[in-house]
Amino acid sequence: MPLDYSKWDNLELSDDSDVEPHPNIEKGTFIRLRQRKIREDRENRRIRRERIEATLAMNQGLIARLSAVRSTFAAAQGAALQQAVEQLDRDVAAGREKKEDPSEADMVNALMARIADDLLKGEVLDGAEARRDGVVAQLGGHLEKLERAMGELERELDEVRKEEAKHVSPDSIMHTGFDRSFVAPGAAGAAGPSAAARTVTTDEVLNPGSVGKHRDETEDDVDDDGDLKLDDDARAFASIKGMSNSMDYIHKHLAVVSDKKADQILGHAFTLELAGNHALSKQYVRQSLILTYILQMGASGVNVFFNRVGVKGQAQDMFERDVDSRYKHIVGRCQVIKSEGEEAEQVESIQLQCDDPNAPIRMSVPDAEDDPERVELFSQLPVDMQEALRVGTLEAVNRVLADVPGPEAERLLSICGQGNFLVIDGEIVVDPNEEPTESKAE
Repeated sequence: MPLDYSKWDNLELSDDSDVEPHPNIEKGTFIRLRQRKIREDRENRRIRRERIEATLAMNQGLIARLSAVRSTFAAAQGAALQQAVEQLDRDVAAGREKKEDPSEADMVNALMARIADDLLKGEVLDGAEARRDGVVAQLGGHLEKLERAMGELERELDEVRKEEAKHVSPDSIMHTGFDRSFVAPGAAGAAGPSAAARTVTTDEVLNPGSVGKHRDETEDDVDDDGDLKLDDDARAFASIKGMSNSMDYIHKHLAVVSDKKADQILGHAFTLELAGNHALSKQYVRQSLILTYILQMGASGVNVFFNRVGVKGQAQDMFERDVDSRYKHIVGRCQVIKSEGEEAEQVESIQLQCDDPNAPIRMSVPDAEDDPERVELFSQLPVDMQEALRVGTLEAVNRVLADVPGPEAERLLSICGQGNFLVIDGEIVVDPNEEPTESKAE
């Protein structure tokens, strides 16, 4: 079978032997300059392509919104027309407010304010019907301009993609061999139950023995409490509600579309669920899945996702079912974590029993004139234990030991043995988690 080497025809090399540098330029310097130019051209093409794709997606959203407004005005009659005019006035007032990062709704309102100014110049203000016709005509003109701009952007995008196809880059010939992520509950300890996310990424290379590409992100990305650190942009995106607002944020912050950010948000959803903030936890799950879906859809995942899932339909219904399923899984895991934490917090106690009911039980409490060593040992016992020894019954001692952890109970019994405060023949030490075992008291 013949080998096809055609994919290497467009490979860019920075040290071509058939290129003669200028006599005044050292060959190494010439090679480094050529390398830098290749990288800069490649980066400029990528930035240009992403900018065009983001503009196309934004224009598509604007066309949909403007078309809906135009249809509403064109079909309005009577009371509906009056309501539409009143809504127009509110939109115009909102559009005159300057905002640093306007959303699609803000841009539509600003356009409506501009249309209102144009109507004022043309003195189209006599009656609601005149304003309706003027708004419909103005919107039609702006929609035509947007559609022409869309056509020019699509042609420009085709040219950029053809230009990128002419050059072989590392991104086009390398891909991730294995990329998986999972969320596991942290161990329940003194700090309480927690959830941590762990991501392991392996790049497929020709010689895996020569390069160690495994990266464990838990060491640098987990805080002191065992929770996954949440970057500022990931936290801001996780708190956004609505597909349109999410799309606007992603277009302005493309770096948020990454496996790392998605895992951070999903891991924090566990923390919120454990804290009882159920609504916000589900919100974080939804935003994490948005990033996951976009990453699975390839290079044009942002546009593909919001064009398909961002509008009502079967794709959006399927996405919401996935959100519900993932959130229910988190709820189940958090219930398990809480139950394990409650079991770990149960106190292991020691109880005393006699194998012979008739066995003598001797309890003695020192007084002020007794041996100073016994008095010192007795003072080391807690007050409730001292009172139980004064009562002189095994039941009183067991009531005190029931609220004391096992190691502390053993220390108290050791003090009682050293001072001869408690002497039982045929004593049995009972551990709630084990079978009773016999031991003789001193």
